[in-house]
Amino acid sequence: MKQMIVSSRGVSDGFRWKQVPEAFTSLPRVLKLVWDTSKLFTLLMGILSILQGFTPAISLWITNLVINGVVAGIRVPSTSPIWVRVSPIVFPICLQVGIGIFSSLLSTLSNITQQLLQEKVSNRVQFMILEKSNTLDLSFFENPEFYDKMRRAADQSSYQPVTMVSQTFGLFQTAITMFSMVFLLTRLAWWLALVSLIVPIPAFFSSIRYGWRGYQRMRRQSPEQRTMQYFNTLLTTDTYNKEVKLFNLGRFFIERFRTLANKLYEEDKNIVVRRYLTNFVWTGLTVAANSTIYLYVAVQTITNSLPLGSLILYTQSAVQAGQSFQGLLNGVSGTYENNLYVGTLFEFLEYEPKIMSPQEPKPVEPSPNVKGLSVEFRDVSFTYPGKNPETQAALKHVSFTIQAGEAIALVGRNGAGKTTLVKLLTRLYDPDEGEIFIGGRNIKEYDLQDLREQVGVIFQDYVNYYMSARENIGVGRINEIENEGLVMGAARKSGANAVIEQLPDGYDTMLGRWFKDGTQLSGGEWQKVALARAFMRDARILVLDEPTSSLDAQAEYEVFEHFRTLTEGKTAIFISHRFSTVRLADRIFVIEHGGILESGSHQQLMALDGRYAELFNLQAEAYR
Repeated sequence: MKQMIVSSRGVSDGFRWKQVPEAFTSLPRVLKLVWDTSKLFTLLMGILSILQGFTPAISLWITNLVINGVVAGIRVPSTSPIWVRVSPIVFPICLQVGIGIFSSLLSTLSNITQQLLQEKVSNRVQFMILEKSNTLDLSFFENPEFYDKMRRAADQSSYQPVTMVSQTFGLFQTAITMFSMVFLLTRLAWWLALVSLIVPIPAFFSSIRYGWRGYQRMRRQSPEQRTMQYFNTLLTTDTYNKEVKLFNLGRFFIERFRTLANKLYEEDKNIVVRRYLTNFVWTGLTVAANSTIYLYVAVQTITNSLPLGSLILYTQSAVQAGQSFQGLLNGVSGTYENNLYVGTLFEFLEYEPKIMSPQEPKPVEPSPNVKGLSVEFRDVSFTYPGKNPETQAALKHVSFTIQAGEAIALVGRNGAGKTTLVKLLTRLYDPDEGEIFIGGRNIKEYDLQDLREQVGVIFQDYVNYYMSARENIGVGRINEIENEGLVMGAARKSGANAVIEQLPDGYDTMLGRWFKDGTQLSGGEWQKVALARAFMRDARILVLDEPTSSLDAQAEYEVFEHFRTLTEGKTAIFISHRFSTVRLADRIFVIEHGGILESGSHQQLMALDGRYAELFNLQAEAYR
């Protein structure tokens, strides 16, 4: 659809009437979504809507009977017994009580049904968004446009589907009411029905246009709304709060939030004021038309052409016929507008991952006589999406081989391409050129889940899960999360056991301050818990991507020394800026500008007296 155009005079929506039928294309999918969620509730909501469509006309007819009964009772001589004078209204009153209770029951059941269906559909939509997100490549989550669309899908689509279905059923209900009122009106004068149906049409056109403008405004404001949410997170989350306070950033972020909020408010005010003032004009026209009809029917009643009850019957029929037709048009307008918003959900669900398992995946074969797997990069080049491959390539024609059971260290500046190698190895991305082999087979031939189970990785930006200590470690091997012995063994390997055993409830202690009775850990303690996740996984390739940056030099050395002992026979890759640690590796790769500049053992690289020796000596100088 065409994007909103902003001019110096305000909002120009680019609206075209041919877009109205186009916007209903999602309606069948929405109906199917709601129907599949709960056939019973959907069917019940439809039946209740149809029944509610007949009650207004029946209620008016009964009101007519009551008034005419009152007039008949007045005409009975006052000397007659009271039951004779009252008898003309007894049956109509009983009917009126009955239809009132029945109408109230229908409304109550409809509200219950819609509310329960709303909850079920909202949950299902959230599940669909989560499931779709779980299948998508990492590259999607590094794209701001994707985030905007995901946010719109989550925020706008959780309640819109049921609203649309309710409005669709409401259209049938309103149509039934409208036609029954028109039928009553035609008994007096056909032109009364015509006037009642014509008057609401201008308001419908106005509503359609402003619905489109509101939708386009929402799409355009999504990045700014997400920025406001980010400022909110910075100010209300413990992860950021200490730095925000130390640098006195609170007022700065609040003002940025205020500026955006005021800007969006002015944009919203412009449309809201114009929309409701326009609606006021068309409502005034409707009131004038209804008053004219009321006057006509009153004159007919005064001149004795009509009984008194008909005054209520026909005037209310005219009013409700117009209201029903306006409701019908508003229903179409509302369905159109909601359909625009729900369309973002289906746009999001249409995303498909580019990195997928093959239809007939090959098994990951073990290497003979060793626990580890061999790794080979063969002329691999890669550029992150949106970057220039000529000047911003992350890797350029990288080739190397790691033998099964070998320990490799990667060193180099930040941004040299070290973490990118790990992302490609685990197929978080696929290379633009070249091939990657694990166990002698191209990694694209393996099932994604099987491949990633063979590689245990702890990145430098590991996640602190605000769950129990046991779960924090157990997620490293989710199918063994309840295996207490395995969890404790992994904690001992990383040194996290000493931390956890001091906690109030040991391994059942909730970590983090977000939830009740949570305990916050220091950076180094969190890192030991994260390292335990790597040991939890029975992977044949273990990768540590600077996960010990919060530990002191000796503690990091002890972790990696312990790591080498525990990974004996497995393929190990670790990334560190501390050269005292990387000396433990069998070989060291020096990464510069997306390529391998040097490789060899510590002794070989020192003898080479190249880049590695230069960096080693620079760091050693700081300790002298």
